[in-house]
Amino acid sequence: MNTQPEWIVIYSTHDYAEAHVIAGRLQVEGIRAMVHQQSGAAAFGITVGILGEITVLVHPKDEERALDILEPAEPDALPDTLDDIHYHVDDDQ
Repeated sequence: MNTQPEWIVIYSTHDYAEAHVIAGRLQVEGIRAMVHQQSGAAAFGITVGILGEITVLVHPKDEERALDILEPAEPDALPDTLDDIHYHVDDDQ
């Protein structure tokens, strides 16, 4: 008997569009992902607390890969200061 869950939460937000962007990012990488919100929450416009929570779910076998995609070890972020920016000056001009 398989006791492993069929789907696990990989990301949680209160923003419906953000959840779909995250799921889409994973799907582009070949990971099956779906967006889930508690039944009735959207109908009542609940956007706070556990009922307002929107989750992105993946299969357990894809958890590690999905986390690597969403939280890379070395993010390509912009530097906090201009000290790390190096400008190339073309001397021929």
